[in-house]
Amino acid sequence: MPALALSAVLGYSVFFDSSVVLFRDVHVPNAVADDGFTPRVVASRLANEVRAINRAARTAKEQQRFGLIDDDAAVKVVSERFEFLHPLKATQEALGFAAYDFSGEMVKLERDYEFIVRGDDRKQGRSITASARGPRPEELIRPVAIDLVRAIDPYVVASYYFETTRDSGGKDYSVALRELRNCLITMPREERHWAVNLQGQVLLQQGRFDDAMMRFNEARALKPDFVLPIYNQGLVFAAKGKHEEAMARYKEVLTLDADRRSRFPHTYTQWGVSLAATGRPEEALTMFQRAEQADPSYPDLYNAWGRFLRDQNKIVEAREMFQKAVDRAPERVEFRDNLKAAMTAPAR
Repeated sequence: MPALALSAVLGYSVFFDSSVVLFRDVHVPNAVADDGFTPRVVASRLANEVRAINRAARTAKEQQRFGLIDDDAAVKVVSERFEFLHPLKATQEALGFAAYDFSGEMVKLERDYEFIVRGDDRKQGRSITASARGPRPEELIRPVAIDLVRAIDPYVVASYYFETTRDSGGKDYSVALRELRNCLITMPREERHWAVNLQGQVLLQQGRFDDAMMRFNEARALKPDFVLPIYNQGLVFAAKGKHEEAMARYKEVLTLDADRRSRFPHTYTQWGVSLAATGRPEEALTMFQRAEQADPSYPDLYNAWGRFLRDQNKIVEAREMFQKAVDRAPERVEFRDNLKAAMTAPAR
């Protein structure tokens, strides 16, 4: 199939793990299109929202992962990209290799608009439908995107609400917990350890340390080689002031994760926090440096490093670290607050 001919077939793509999700142009009323909300704009906005939800979720769930080409527009017209780069892959998708294929329409009702998206899940042989109503067409994109992501992977939505609540400094995790209950019903049994572990993280954020530890133990029982609940058990021990027990868990994580090294920056960071808390600042500094070597883009490292320097009255150095944390995660209120406090503190 000539690549140029695919422009009539394909719309916008989101890569979800090894599968491809296609968003075709959305039919819209003429009045909406005249305002600039054209079929292509709606499709691209929907694909972009799906990508944004996943990025905010920060899920470590390796089995299923979003990835949308990271450019200024956040989406690409598939026909254009494949015309110059991967025509063979485009042809394969056009022949039915895409796991998810969505199209939709926006309808003008008497007082509102209704946005309906329908698609096929070719992996499970089911149909997916998502819809939203409201007076403003642009406000219907996100709720439909949330529903589509939930249909593809409910864990991503639960993680999204957990992370955005934490980013904002909020304490109400009721929506995240609701989504986690849905995960425990809808996720395959072999993947439920992810949801149980995230339940523990919510309980940890709420200060319910014993309940959190029970969830992490349950997640380990479901999958003994799952490193995340072991790391999170370390966080519980640290929160309770039991830093030696915490560091024992961190050591276990580094051993189990030696091949993937996916939790190395997190583990070195928290090990450094526990070393600092037990009066070993030189060893703590070494751990922070190891965390930076493992992943210099990890924002929590620089926030922890900044607190460490602040506690040593090294305000200028602390400012630099807090700034690095904010640069990497500007949406996190805690990081911005720490930077603001450091900027107003007297330099020493």
